[in-house]
Amino acid sequence: MIGGLVMRKRQFASTVVVGALLTSVVATGSAGADRDDGRGDRNDRHPAPLVKVGAASRSVLPTVDGSHDYLAAVEPDPLDPFSPGLFVPAWDQGRVAVGNGDADSHWVHDDMEVTAVAFQDHRTREIQVAVAANLYMIFGVDAEVIRERVAALVGRRLANRLQIAISADHNHHGPDTAFDVNHEWYDLMIDQAAAAIVEAVDEMRPAKLEVAQTDHYFGLRDSRDPQVFDPTLGVLRATATNGRTIATLLFWGNHPETTLFWEPPTDDIADECAQIGLTPCTFEDRYFTADFPGWATRIIEDQLGGEALYFNGAIGDLITPLGANVWEVDDAAPLGLGLIPPDGAQPPLGAADFQQRNFRRAYLIGRELAVAALGALESAKPLNKPTVNYDVATFYTRMSNIGFRLLLVRGDDGLTSLGHTPGLLYTCPATGPKNESTCAPDDFATVPDPLLGEIRAGDHTRSQAAYLRIGPVGVMFIPAEIGAESTIGLPAGYLDEPTNWHLDDLSLHASGAEYATVGYVKNRMPDKYRWIVGLGNDEMGYVVPLADYRVKCVADDLAGPGTCAALHAAGVIEFPDAVAGATCKAVTEDPSLLAAYGPAAEAVAASCRYGQALGEANDHYEETNSAGWDLEADILAAVGLLTGDTNPASVNPDFPGWWMGHTPPG
Repeated sequence: MIGGLVMRKRQFASTVVVGALLTSVVATGSAGADRDDGRGDRNDRHPAPLVKVGAASRSVLPTVDGSHDYLAAVEPDPLDPFSPGLFVPAWDQGRVAVGNGDADSHWVHDDMEVTAVAFQDHRTREIQVAVAANLYMIFGVDAEVIRERVAALVGRRLANRLQIAISADHNHHGPDTAFDVNHEWYDLMIDQAAAAIVEAVDEMRPAKLEVAQTDHYFGLRDSRDPQVFDPTLGVLRATATNGRTIATLLFWGNHPETTLFWEPPTDDIADECAQIGLTPCTFEDRYFTADFPGWATRIIEDQLGGEALYFNGAIGDLITPLGANVWEVDDAAPLGLGLIPPDGAQPPLGAADFQQRNFRRAYLIGRELAVAALGALESAKPLNKPTVNYDVATFYTRMSNIGFRLLLVRGDDGLTSLGHTPGLLYTCPATGPKNESTCAPDDFATVPDPLLGEIRAGDHTRSQAAYLRIGPVGVMFIPAEIGAESTIGLPAGYLDEPTNWHLDDLSLHASGAEYATVGYVKNRMPDKYRWIVGLGNDEMGYVVPLADYRVKCVADDLAGPGTCAALHAAGVIEFPDAVAGATCKAVTEDPSLLAAYGPAAEAVAASCRYGQALGEANDHYEETNSAGWDLEADILAAVGLLTGDTNPASVNPDFPGWWMGHTPPG
């Protein structure tokens, strides 16, 4: 128990909405249950031996009157598309901002949790722990503080046996963990996460594991060309010897932002707004909700028991429910592939169309995710004689986004404007090996910048890729928002007919053979089941392939409007509003190349230095929230170190790449 805040999960009573759920799992479930990539398991015929598994969860929400007891009054209603939930005038910790939302939070639609599951292979003493949190992000330095807090609770001897992978699902309606952090709350969250991990380890008991996999598209949309998302839904279930579920792990990829920027009706909250003096009266982005992952895990816990965890996958470039087709799935309007509403389908309750946002929409996405997972488990395969191991590959990468170097300057209080715990940056060679021998920590030193003022001296950051293997299941923890192009690969027909995967003007993005990647993660993994966890152990922003990386031209700011367009017309820069990422990489690593630009050298250099921080090129938002243009190459190199495979192929010959604009024939 930590500070009296150990709160066991309440049973979620969802029989009113799930009563008929399991009877229609097969009829409404996703296509392609237990998709097999041909890498068979010769042990499938033999009884599953035992491993040890334990699981536990805690709330990550702020407290009221010293506890989370107020959550007893929080009961999200799937039939109410508009209620923000329980009104909370004030938190014990003071003002708590909503990650990617408002500076003040005052409503709780449903609980948000951090959940841990611990595994121990009976042949070893090491214990692997996977942690999933309904949070915006957990930076690597903050994840390390959680591990240190666990060590303080269990003692160094046991801590040395623990290998802990920590991920956030990138929830956009939870307490802010990045830009407007309440540090008192964050310290509470660390305690809660540590308590969940310790209890999961304490609760380990002999268990059997079973695995399932399917494709699931419902609620997916790609907001950036090429239109590629990874529909893989992985499910891993641990069951005790008495038949009771210990934990069910879900692996899928979609931004939990179903109601982001939604302007909800305000008729029922006038008194609450008056109580806190809120004018205009609105709860837009002022509430906490676990979004569709919360619904999916609650439904699975209600049906199977135990803990359920949602691990988010390849959500970069940018996979979102916003703009996806969502409808009331039933016998009259079945799920099908999950991309196009069938004739006669109805929008979510309370919505005027299939894209309009409300809480019912989040419920439907979560419910169908749970249905797909439960359906897949009906044909699950036991994991026989599974070994469990965990490896980490650290790497250094250039922080080309100078805005982050500004945010990471420590203030008078010793804190920075990004995350909770100040972390080191590094000075590394421009090219060549970047490792502990060649990279030096900046010890929080700053240097003056003529435009931004003091920025951090270090221009590189340190992170890691991690590889959890449980028998034939491989889980790659990627420390960023990586896109499906870099995880499942480009679709089989992409090079021949790239227009099948481009929705917007082809000039906005690289296409066809020009859209070159350095490879894709799953192609470098030898496992039968290959799953991705994004924001795993760190968050470095979006991973954009260098071939499609564009940095905003800032010459208009330096020399007046029209300068960027003129530079493009003269052939100096590649795009009317941007410099190619490959160009910026080249001139940053070798400034002597700028001489070839003559009088335009200053404009090119300034764009490469400041472009990511000062704005975005047309349809290239992701670069503004990316640590740097080397992320793709450096992360894939780390994956190669973990797997021993550096295959550079970018096209996946087994991946059809269905999306709303390109569906199967018929």
